[in-house]
Amino acid sequence: MLFTGDTMGVIKVWKLEKGHGPQSRCCITLLDTLNLHRTRVTQMIYGAGQLWTSSSDETVQITTYPPDTSASKSVPPLIHPLPVRALLPLSLTPLAEPYVVTAYGDVIRLYDVSTVFEAEVAGEIDAHWHDVIAVRLWLRTSHNATGRTTIEPFIVSASLDGTVRKWKLSELLASTPNNPAEPMHAVVFSPVPEPRGDGTADELTEEEERELAELMEDEDS
Repeated sequence: MLFTGDTMGVIKVWKLEKGHGPQSRCCITLLDTLNLHRTRVTQMIYGAGQLWTSSSDETVQITTYPPDTSASKSVPPLIHPLPVRALLPLSLTPLAEPYVVTAYGDVIRLYDVSTVFEAEVAGEIDAHWHDVIAVRLWLRTSHNATGRTTIEPFIVSASLDGTVRKWKLSELLASTPNNPAEPMHAVVFSPVPEPRGDGTADELTEEEERELAELMEDEDS
């Protein structure tokens, strides 16, 4: 299946089939039209029978697809103060945790969606000084002197302020507007002013930069 979204908030579901023969073309069939948002759809992620969508209408929607005919009600939207430009359901990543990361304005927010009908804000940070446009999971692997392997989850964020930053998931869970994490150095990849932020962002080592480059290549493939 292929999901497409437009600036009017309409999502279309398509079936793609490869034709037969050496010069055959792909056959595209419209399966469904979903009116989930009031305006521009900014991101869509599908997995495990759920379609996660973010929009400029300041919401994130969680939609079961194909629809569950036995469901008595739909999942309430996750409402934000500003347009949502990025999301990352961690349940659909190798981490498989019941959280979803969202980004609105220069803020990164973490929701606990253990119960999707009663989602709660688990953490929030003022991460950048311009809009956050992408969030990804990075599992950093390290080895100590005894050969023991440790895997630590990070959230990597990219912003229109010209920076890419990494955040420990554990610190995101502990950071709230009323109890912000202590500020540290930003990860700056271009000559821009030092961004403000109340979260903890660490500088990347050369090895971590290589791992980050591999992560971005995996996302593009």
